[in-house]
Amino acid sequence: MEPMAKESPAISEGALQEAAQLKGRSRPARKAVDQETADALVRRLCSLLDAEDFFGRYAALPPGEKLAQQFLASTKDQSKSEFNCAVSPKVRQQVPLLFQAIAGVIEERSGTMIQSTAEINGEGFGRGLLYSGRVILVLKSLRAGFPFPFTSEEKVIRYGVECVTEGLAFLAKYKEVTALHGLLSLEG
Repeated sequence: MEPMAKESPAISEGALQEAAQLKGRSRPARKAVDQETADALVRRLCSLLDAEDFFGRYAALPPGEKLAQQFLASTKDQSKSEFNCAVSPKVRQQVPLLFQAIAGVIEERSGTMIQSTAEINGEGFGRGLLYSGRVILVLKSLRAGFPFPFTSEEKVIRYGVECVTEGLAFLAKYKEVTALHGLLSLEG
């Protein structure tokens, strides 16, 4: 049998260059999380969890354990969320609580009153919204519950710090526009 095509060095070099380009397209390395913002987020989350802990069962726990027991979803909760896209009650509690904590951190950093609205339905679809006056600072759509349920403290902190950074950057961007009449003066 005759070979179908003759391999030449130019063809193999082209393939090597393509492979090198594809290899360079891998995910970028994750940025380091701002530790001050992360500490503020954990502090806010713990204070919100303490407000819901009527009998003080978890009051003596350190922040990491408090988050793990009251806020983070277990593998059982995660498997419930994956079954028919049904969201467990613990996950439905996570969404508004996290966005309230993020709003509190942005409020601390900016000195501006920030409101949060977050909801997720039984199938895992929902929205998280942080706004001040008429300016929407952060808008996150939740599809099939993603990124919820959070199962590790690191993922919660990274998500929260990214939202805080996004909200502060957007607030700084529109500070000039709203400087004269405030955040309620934007038209449109």
